Amino acid sequence: MVQNFTYLAFLCGVSMLLVVGGVLLTNLPLPLQIIMIAVGLVGGIFCFITLIRVLIKHNIEKE
Repeated sequence: MVQNFTYLAFLCGVSMLLVVGGVLLTNLPLPLQIIMIAVGLVGGIFCFITLIRVLIKHNIEKE
């Protein structure tokens, strides 16, 4: 459980860095910025939903 949570938290961090990097690194070509932001948003949404599912599953098993 803790290992899954750690990997998901790491994925969330990488996704946030991709979004922030895509916004702040303005000297990169525009298509690369768009790809970075899109991948970051998709990864972040996936990570957020999966984290919620893992935490709900953990709470159900705890009871």
